[in-house]
Amino acid sequence: MNCLDFRRRITSEPRSRDPELLAHRDICREGCAAFWQRAQRFEDDIEAAMAIPVPEGLADRILLAQATGERRAQVGRRRAWMAMAASVLIAFAGVGMMWRYTDQHSLEAMAVAHMPGEMDALALTRPMTDDQVEAGFVGRATRLKGPAPAMVTYVHDCVVGQYPVVHAVTRMDDEPVVALFMPGKMDGKPGTFHRDGWDGREVQLRGGTLLLLAQGPSHKAMDIAERGWRAAIDGQDLTVSL
Repeated sequence: MNCLDFRRRITSEPRSRDPELLAHRDICREGCAAFWQRAQRFEDDIEAAMAIPVPEGLADRILLAQATGERRAQVGRRRAWMAMAASVLIAFAGVGMMWRYTDQHSLEAMAVAHMPGEMDALALTRPMTDDQVEAGFVGRATRLKGPAPAMVTYVHDCVVGQYPVVHAVTRMDDEPVVALFMPGKMDGKPGTFHRDGWDGREVQLRGGTLLLLAQGPSHKAMDIAERGWRAAIDGQDLTVSL
């Protein structure tokens, strides 16, 4: 094996343990042994960079090192790959941070985060009068268009995230179901979710968004609560399958 063949192999396979390569390295101590050492150090640098969290400003440091470092063609190609890999990692980190921020500020996340301070309301069992329920909605400049659901045990004006809401609790077969009505919020995304031990249902009404929450409820309890609040807020008794 000559020096040119050795350097070509080490450039493409820097971690190779081929006995022929190692034998040439040990013989050619003036040139190829030093070339092998530089290739190993460069591989160590790459592995160390990939094994730790991407620090702030890494891409700038890589580009600076690329501009001032060794300009040999083979090493230059590997450093360009390293800069591209770092950019991809930074991009993925940015996407991950954006996703986490969006998730933490989603309506369902804010609603669930609101509940720890309201847990005592789930234990209330005395039904409120229609006037008391109506008063809770009037506090949010909203009037019910239909009769209040049966067994409303709690109504209060609250704020969930940046949204003013009417916070109510109904009991269906002794199962408490939380109703969070957000007047004027018309960009809701109807659907169901499960988060941190809470089952949730987002419902779009004509006057705003209704969010139902319960811990381990039956589908029947959630359906009855949705139907009752639809009729009360929208003024229509829309049938929900039980």
